[in-house]
Amino acid sequence: MNRRNGPDRRAVLLGLALAAPVVAAGCGSGHGKKSASKGSSSAGPAPSDPGRDTTVMIIRHGEKPGSGDPGFDEAGKQDKKSLTERGWERSRALPRLFLPNGVGSHASSGSAPLPRPATLYAAADQGPDAGAHRMRQTVTPLAKALHVPVNTEFAEGREEELAAAALAATAPVLICWEHSRIPPIVEALGASRAGGVPQEWPDRFDLVWVFTRRAGTWTFRSVPQHLLTGDA
Repeated sequence: MNRRNGPDRRAVLLGLALAAPVVAAGCGSGHGKKSASKGSSSAGPAPSDPGRDTTVMIIRHGEKPGSGDPGFDEAGKQDKKSLTERGWERSRALPRLFLPNGVGSHASSGSAPLPRPATLYAAADQGPDAGAHRMRQTVTPLAKALHVPVNTEFAEGREEELAAAALAATAPVLICWEHSRIPPIVEALGASRAGGVPQEWPDRFDLVWVFTRRAGTWTFRSVPQHLLTGDA
């Protein structure tokens, strides 16, 4: 009996070994993707799915011109839509908050580490609905350090569409935006009722708002950057 059953068992084991890479490839095909056997071409669950865990971080752009402090574009030319000298300093320092060996708020204040962004958004600064360049400029050094592109598809005023895209994107997500338009993003995310969320962004450039959704429930924390001298 053992001799007759032996070849069959070897055939089964061989079949399992050959099938294993296929299963592994299916599991690693992308976060939140649905099985092709269900006939879906969707890249992930609907943004409104309360069971989809995600983390969305929001920052204000770096310092802007005012009171005799001019803005400068990438070529060093004065530009009122660009960052000031201090804003550029913050932009260059921003990668320290998110890279493994960085020295930022999570290292100096003892707060939980900030996750490394997998998706970056900044407000559109080209085209008919373009705003200032400051949002894109602020996260460009971080994008280069992370080797992640900056998505500038959404202009200010399209916060609902931005939020929907952020919820469907690969997490963690980082959004750099105009501070007066950040509350609409929070509202569109469905995170405005998380404990401790301010109604408005304070008059500061040195914060990271971190929204985390687990099993349909949002939590919030505000993390100081502590990147430049004078940061609170």
